[in-house]
Amino acid sequence: DIGISSNFERYLYYLFGCDAQRLAEKMAGFKSTGKLHVERRELEVARQDFASGRASEQAIAEAIKEWDKQHNYTLDPHTACGVQAAEQLRKTLQWAELPKHEMVVLGTAHPAKFTDSVRTAMGRPPVMPPALQMVQNARTRFEVLANSQQKVREAIEQTVRERESGKAQPCAAVCFSGVRRLLF
Repeated sequence: DIGISSNFERYLYYLFGCDAQRLAEKMAGFKSTGKLHVERRELEVARQDFASGRASEQAIAEAIKEWDKQHNYTLDPHTACGVQAAEQLRKTLQWAELPKHEMVVLGTAHPAKFTDSVRTAMGRPPVMPPALQMVQNARTRFEVLANSQQKVREAIEQTVRERESGKAQPCAAVCFSGVRRLLF
């Protein structure tokens, strides 16, 4: 369930003073009501720990274009949104005035995944990595395997051998279906 991030639940664990029982109760309540109630002091701590920003489609496109011109670096739209939010926070939280304060924005995707958006922003498409170019229009290979760790291992090893020998055709994805549990 990606709707409730384990990182968020871990954060709450520390916010609740490492009280696992309280966390379990709060998460059960959240699951049933969709609401998470915290004490005022916990809310204040959380407000100190988090800040947020936003960016319009236009601001995202402007960030992509600006970073291309100023830094010769192509941002994907998600990272451009993060850059815009970071710049907002730098101003509103006065981070720029802190001594030795650096800001890091982690890239979240390759710009080639968003060719249309990047082309619109920069006037040209992003550079496509050779590995992505190779599989861009390749077929998808699909195999149904028995629900067996050994069968999955054999299929993966066979695929690797084929790729290493040059016998395998490029494919966009190799999907092994029917496996519920895979432990190596």
